[in-house]
Amino acid sequence: MCYRQSLILFGHSMGSFAAQLYLSKHSDLIDGVVLSGSAAVDLLPPVDPSGNAFEAFNAPFEPARTPFDWLSRDPREVDAYVADPLCGFSVTPSSMASLFAALAPVLAADALRAVRADLPIYLIAGDKDPINGGLARLAPLVERYRAAGIKDVTHDFYAGGRHEMLNETNRAEVVRNLGRWIDRVVAARRR
Repeated sequence: MCYRQSLILFGHSMGSFAAQLYLSKHSDLIDGVVLSGSAAVDLLPPVDPSGNAFEAFNAPFEPARTPFDWLSRDPREVDAYVADPLCGFSVTPSSMASLFAALAPVLAADALRAVRADLPIYLIAGDKDPINGGLARLAPLVERYRAAGIKDVTHDFYAGGRHEMLNETNRAEVVRNLGRWIDRVVAARRR
């Protein structure tokens, strides 16, 4: 028996916003999508023009050990992020404005209706992730996909979790749940 390989798109953080845009144009090319550390683009707070767009994310965790405590409850993961020369970059207001301009098509009335109705969508997030504002900026995205007629929209929201759920203190649970979802999507493609 010959099986077709499955293609699942995993988008995290800024990548999740790019994945939302991709879905509106190319959902026919993938078998499923995972949105991690995401939110509804139009519900994101405005960028403070006076500074780094990420600085405010640490405010709920003050007094914080590092400027990146918002990423994970696991201090080893935060320290690894801080020590990595490829991490910890600044995002300026102008770069955020460019990002939002590039994502404008996601907000078009027909963008969600362009996603094929049988595409499995899985959202994972911590309920303390400042990107999703205590899920207030993510739960509406789930409902929008469902209202657009997408039949398989599932999610796991983790109590106490921050932005990097694959680097969180409960990562084993997160990976296990993600693996189960992937197994289900792949098995469905084989039928």
